[in-house]
Amino acid sequence: MLAQRGASERREVASRYCTPRGHGPKPERCSVTRWMRSSNLVAVARPAGTSHHMQLRAVLFDVGDTLWHAAQPPPPAEFRRMGAERAEAFLRHIGVPCRNPEQLARAAWASMESAMRAARSSDRVEPDYAAVARSAAASEGVFLTNEQAAALMEAIYISGAEGGKRAYPDARGTLVELRNRGFRLGIVTNRAFGGERFRADLRELGLDVGWDAVSVSVEVGFLKPHPALFEHALTALDLEPRQALMVGNSLVEDVSGAQALGIAAAWKRSQPDAEGVTPDLTFGELSELLLWPPLKEAAH
Repeated sequence: MLAQRGASERREVASRYCTPRGHGPKPERCSVTRWMRSSNLVAVARPAGTSHHMQLRAVLFDVGDTLWHAAQPPPPAEFRRMGAERAEAFLRHIGVPCRNPEQLARAAWASMESAMRAARSSDRVEPDYAAVARSAAASEGVFLTNEQAAALMEAIYISGAEGGKRAYPDARGTLVELRNRGFRLGIVTNRAFGGERFRADLRELGLDVGWDAVSVSVEVGFLKPHPALFEHALTALDLEPRQALMVGNSLVEDVSGAQALGIAAAWKRSQPDAEGVTPDLTFGELSELLLWPPLKEAAH
């Protein structure tokens, strides 16, 4: 599902992290720099030896390049063909003419990706992708309502399996073993599509292990490392930060974002995207998590 969110709805969540300005009720729009500074997000000192004293009850996972990766992506021409065919079929169904469905699909996808990149470098408020796609369509001479633009993006969506994504070989086994040990499992991820689209991707890639909490940026309204995503998962699990571990491949979005709230973090070794960040655990293969003392025994 491609969520459509108004500015007021996003500000309602942001107001929990920002101080009201002036005398009016409208909260100041949250600046990612501000809450990064206030929560020591960039550099969090982790006392040596504390891992052995953790009492974890849940493990939260990032998805992209943590549980799955782009193993066999189709050639760009195949992506364009799929997008064009689906865009053309959708527009024909709603009776809207389009001279170049392939260019429309490319413009819509490019605009969404650009909007997400911009949000990641500013206040981490999830973009209104329907409005973004509507504007991109208009630039191609195709005029849609926000609802039609959202439906267009749903129509041209390329699933994880279609896009060549594959679960890491040890992903499912690690998740199943953690559940067997009594740990609850959650997802905290930045994605432009949530709902059934995302759940279907998990099923197709063999990662449907009965998730206890799923926190997707497009549904929450903010992008990691904004605290709203982590708090959404903790609320669903009814747990305190000290009872959870976050696992991901980004030092900024996964490790620092989690540690800023008091959540322990395990970093899946990859190209570092920050300096001065100390994960509670660094690992290469997901199965290594099962050997870490706080996860070796049954959940407390």
